[in-house]
Amino acid sequence: MIMTGYRLGRRGFLTGMLGMSSLPLLGSLPAAAQDQTLRVFGYGDGADFKGLFDAFKKVSGVKVAYEGVPFPDLQNTIVQRFRTGNSGIDVFLVDPTYVPTFSKLSILADLTSAFGEKSKGILFPSDVQGATYNGKMLSMPMWESSQLLFFNKRLLAKAGVEAPSVSSDARMTWDKVIELAKKVQAAGAETGFGFEQVDRYYQLQVLTESLGGGPGVKGDDLLTVDVANDAWLQAGKWYGSIFADGVASRGPTNSQEMRELFKAGRLAFLVGGPWGIAEFNKIDGLDYAAAPHPYFAGGKPVTPSESFHLGMAADTTNADRALEFLNYAGLDKDGAVVATGGSNLSANIKANAEVLSRIPQQNPNLKGVDILMSYELANTAIRRPRTLGYLQLEELVTRAWSDIRNGSDAAQTFPQLQRELERSFKRIER
Repeated sequence: MIMTGYRLGRRGFLTGMLGMSSLPLLGSLPAAAQDQTLRVFGYGDGADFKGLFDAFKKVSGVKVAYEGVPFPDLQNTIVQRFRTGNSGIDVFLVDPTYVPTFSKLSILADLTSAFGEKSKGILFPSDVQGATYNGKMLSMPMWESSQLLFFNKRLLAKAGVEAPSVSSDARMTWDKVIELAKKVQAAGAETGFGFEQVDRYYQLQVLTESLGGGPGVKGDDLLTVDVANDAWLQAGKWYGSIFADGVASRGPTNSQEMRELFKAGRLAFLVGGPWGIAEFNKIDGLDYAAAPHPYFAGGKPVTPSESFHLGMAADTTNADRALEFLNYAGLDKDGAVVATGGSNLSANIKANAEVLSRIPQQNPNLKGVDILMSYELANTAIRRPRTLGYLQLEELVTRAWSDIRNGSDAAQTFPQLQRELERSFKRIER
């Protein structure tokens, strides 16, 4: 998933969970007659899904009408649309971390009878688990994700730095990566190192998890806040230091800006997702490769994972066609391959193997990356916590990382974050 930075404001989340009484009423699409049109809702203009829609129409005869909003507005808009009682949506993109929240709001149709048994052995078990809440399968896993350490081979060669190995056995520590990044920067690179997602929870969760500090919540219901332990403070101190030292730049503020910096040959090392590969391959003269995601010395290697699912709207009038679409995009191997759009991994086991096998064929520099990501998905992948407080957790933790990036002291920022999250979590209806 191209996890570009979005933030659902606390006001949007809290009003959604507490009746949404203060949200403006958004107009919904007119209720569709039972025709050959499936209404799909997501982000952007639908370009990421055009191949999927075209392929589905070819095999089913069903036309897809797509409606999208800017990525930062996606979750809040979904909640608002369903408060009308007529969302005008048949299928919508679901970040699996929000499945518990969407279940509580009763906006996802139960898919258990349709796909619960059928999905076994076809989808990664961890993705099925992410789609399931209170014993019900509520979404269809579509994409998967991982993270890589991309590097500019030309910049490293200029600095006399040996290109890192793609083998998981040669995984570097964060300190080693920063050491090399500083050396390449001293040899002329504009920026030594960067996180693609800059300060987002999805990409930075691994820093605290590698040190054993956990995801920021604990307890049976994952509603006990834990963002000020020693591991969080250590990770925060390290994160702040790479910007204070200047090896990482405070200039870029989002994923696209970071990818543009790398594509322009101005960035030595970039931690980013496999979705960037198709984009990087289009750049003439960009000599790049990838290595395993780093970890902290003395800690454990962990990598981000999971991505968008598809949900069937609880109020759809097109259930049969919606189910057919979910089956095609998730369980049909050919459909699942098309659904990746050439830039994402798949939650479908066989489709994912095919997608991975194509990567080194498209760029010889990426030989072995398919093996590496298969290893990561099986051994180091972690998922974001499935807590009813995730919306607040993501927003406030992301803001805290941003503050640290811009010079705030982690020793003050994370205890303050602890207090703020505790106040916010008290408003959540258990």
